[in-house]
Amino acid sequence: MRRKEVILFMTVGTGINQGSEEEGYKSMANKLYSSINRIFPNFVVFFATEKSKETIKYIEELFKMENDIFVEDEDYEIKYIEEIDDFNHCFEIIEQGIWFYDILSEDNVEIVMDYTSGTKTMSAAIACCGMMYNKTLVSVGGDRSAGLVAQGTESINYQNLYKIYDKFAIMRVRSNFNANRFFTNIDVLNNIVDSSIAKDDLLNLCKSYYAWENMDFNEAYNFMTQINMDRLIFYEIKEELKKNLKALGAICKSKSENLKNCYILASLINNSIRRAEEYKYDDAIARLYRAFELIAQIRLYKYKLFSSDIDVEILKNKGVSVEFIQDLERKREEDGKIKIGLIKDYNLLYQLDDDLGKYFIENENRIRNMTKKRNESILAHGLESQDKESFDEFLDLIVTLAKKLDKDMNKFLDETKFAKFDLKVDINKD
Repeated sequence: MRRKEVILFMTVGTGINQGSEEEGYKSMANKLYSSINRIFPNFVVFFATEKSKETIKYIEELFKMENDIFVEDEDYEIKYIEEIDDFNHCFEIIEQGIWFYDILSEDNVEIVMDYTSGTKTMSAAIACCGMMYNKTLVSVGGDRSAGLVAQGTESINYQNLYKIYDKFAIMRVRSNFNANRFFTNIDVLNNIVDSSIAKDDLLNLCKSYYAWENMDFNEAYNFMTQINMDRLIFYEIKEELKKNLKALGAICKSKSENLKNCYILASLINNSIRRAEEYKYDDAIARLYRAFELIAQIRLYKYKLFSSDIDVEILKNKGVSVEFIQDLERKREEDGKIKIGLIKDYNLLYQLDDDLGKYFIENENRIRNMTKKRNESILAHGLESQDKESFDEFLDLIVTLAKKLDKDMNKFLDETKFAKFDLKVDINKD
């Protein structure tokens, strides 16, 4: 296996003046030399100023004392930082080094970043750059009883940044969650290592919402029941999650078919709204169309009627006109069943003197225009793309019909709405 070459990035300072600048250079050179010897890189990149480059000359001398050589362009190079107290300038110079030696390079390299030396701004910049690009960060430690690290006691401290990376991961999780990217979050959460983070509960929440998005209510309920909603990370959405659990419980366990179906209908409407929020209007309208059908089917069930197999005896007992029944009889299929579609559903409800049927007939022209647009959608029978205006108009119709279907529809819609994190909340509270 081809092994990685190690490239050491080092910020370079002038050292603390211990009587003369030369002594400062020598003191700092000893620390950097110690770090180079312990890490043993293939190449060193120094980030220095015109003044601090003098330190590097003394590093060369230390190599000579060990009968070794340290040659510019063969063993190291210097990248100059002109504005030592400008964070952005320092960061950009160091970042350019990462791009040159790693991202744009075909070589298999590992970059180690030593932030011990240099100005505070230079050290902050190389540390932040290393953290952002997931590079190994090191610093020189040792006996500081005299204030500075005593020569001969130097040690290399490798910094483990997993807590910071996990905090950034949680920020991504919250943002993905609010954008309905639940499946993406599963991969992000699986890489978190901090045991203090409620990783399993977040995973169960994302898996629950992902299943709910796909109308797999039993799976969604199963994952939702495994969430400890008292976790601090859920404190801002706890009440919404309780409502969600109630809704899923009703869908999966309620003995009332009407209650179950109303929650499913509300889930479908909220599902379409989420698609519209992502500007997927064709997808959103396709789901509203299914909700349109479902509303009629739920109401027909009240009369013990099913669109997939109309019982004409019930229609006769309900006083439906002979002409309407005869028209249905002409649609009877070889298997003996009478199957009707959306428009016929609402016409039948009108024959039954139902409010939904009456509303449909009163607004038939407007409704037919909307369904025509839907049929022209690329996700239906045409090649047209739908827009927000078409979605909003269709949504208004569906919500109006849903509320006529059941007086508690506002509650059903509220309880099936997905929770959203407040992205301004301090993640350190987690």
